[in-house]
Amino acid sequence: MELAMDLRIVWDKNRLREIDEAKAEIMKYKRSGYEILLADGKPMEKWSPFLEEVVIRAKKLGKHVMKILSEKGDERLVWDKEDGSEAKQAKLKFVELIKNGYSAYSVGVDGKKNRKIEEFDVDMEEILMIPATVKG
Repeated sequence: MELAMDLRIVWDKNRLREIDEAKAEIMKYKRSGYEILLADGKPMEKWSPFLEEVVIRAKKLGKHVMKILSEKGDERLVWDKEDGSEAKQAKLKFVELIKNGYSAYSVGVDGKKNRKIEEFDVDMEEILMIPATVKG
């Protein structure tokens, strides 16, 4: 699911079916690491059926994403495998998080965890970093 150009999604806030379809489509792209913009060009902070229109920003080819879950909110680290400094920063962040008890998972095209990984792979399209949880 790679967009070659930006995708505009429009719906009628008075039609429940359109709202549900738009939300499902938007969330699919959001889970895949795409930037979601409001009609005025600002990033979408929170989903609302009253927005009526958003733009899914096409990724630059070669871009990869690491989603880092934390109690402060989710963070995204994007790198281009052709850009050595970006790839190095991503690898350093991966190693740091693993040392801090995070678990790493590859993410499938459906946006769901695929398999646990132990080493950084610059070619991996998406990595999900999950902090250790305290049992109790």
